[in-house]
Amino acid sequence: MGSLKQFRRRITYSDGFLTWLSGFSAFLIRAYLPFLRIQKYFHPEFRMEERDRAFYAFWHGRLLLLVPSFGPWHVTIMTDLSWAGGLLARILSRFGYHVVRGSSKRGGFQGIIQMKKVMEKGVGGALAVDGPHGPYRKTKPGILFLAAKLNYPIVPLTFSADRYWILESTWDRFMIPKPFSRCIVAMGKPIPVEEIKKGMTAGNLDDILNEWADGWDEKVKSY
Repeated sequence: MGSLKQFRRRITYSDGFLTWLSGFSAFLIRAYLPFLRIQKYFHPEFRMEERDRAFYAFWHGRLLLLVPSFGPWHVTIMTDLSWAGGLLARILSRFGYHVVRGSSKRGGFQGIIQMKKVMEKGVGGALAVDGPHGPYRKTKPGILFLAAKLNYPIVPLTFSADRYWILESTWDRFMIPKPFSRCIVAMGKPIPVEEIKKGMTAGNLDDILNEWADGWDEKVKSY
């Protein structure tokens, strides 16, 4: 049994398998998009910002439609150091993201520093602020630190659908839109750097992101 487990681990952790699985996953996402009716909303104040000099904050459970929507912007994003994080990193790279590795538990500080160095070259950043392992909808402080250091506003980001599945077994209550559902990808009002530096807390950001996500869960039904 031990040798079988080691063999399976050797296969699933191999570069070839991860390359194949990430390519197949990206293919499935792209193939599913035509079966959804997706609209985008950009807050008027966001349109006044430089999109390459902003931080995009969202809940981990709302990742699915955000991945293909903003890949062409080539923003920097962080993934976990786990196997799943490595797979996600490869998928994100296929969509055009700059990916750094780190998490709140392992290599987090190194990941934050690496992300800062990449973003200083003139690209935006994005973080699933409650990831990679939760708690559910509880912001990690890294985004506030980075936004203050880089003088970048934080932009709330979410997606919703009028019909969807929620994966109740996952910590993040991952949302998957049902086929032919009406979906919205929504970019919110930027939080100014001055407000962040005045002492914004992770709890304050929780409230803003919850209001943005929950508000669109209601609006999408009539949007």
